[in-house]
Amino acid sequence: PIVVDVRTPEDYAKWLTEKKEAAAKERELTSKDWTMVELMERGKKTYEKVCAACHQVNGEGMPPIFPALKGSKMAVEKDQIKAHIDIVVNGKKGTAMQAFAAQLSEVDIAAVITYERNAWGNNTGDLITPKQILEYKQTGKY
Repeated sequence: PIVVDVRTPEDYAKWLTEKKEAAAKERELTSKDWTMVELMERGKKTYEKVCAACHQVNGEGMPPIFPALKGSKMAVEKDQIKAHIDIVVNGKKGTAMQAFAAQLSEVDIAAVITYERNAWGNNTGDLITPKQILEYKQTGKY
């Protein structure tokens, strides 16, 4: 569906200013040095809001359509970090896994991946930063 939001020039200017300020705050958060605790807290909220419907709150998924993240190769093995980032950012063609690059901020993507790699007993100790997600989006490199 298409929604048209008609505003007066004054209301539009106010809305645009608010959007620019919010974007500036998000860019500032991307450059912040995050702790594991902060990323886990934000990641849990993002996961429960965006990912849990398919992968379940407990990370066990609904195989074979929605794979488990709990104990999965992608979420626990060090050599799978780039693949983990790639699938969250770009999705996976031919499956229900959508791309979240345009839907979630770099902060939320980093937080949710950090959460998935450390929740439900995964305990990898991996901390993915928003800076790494931004670099991945720009260069494809981790």
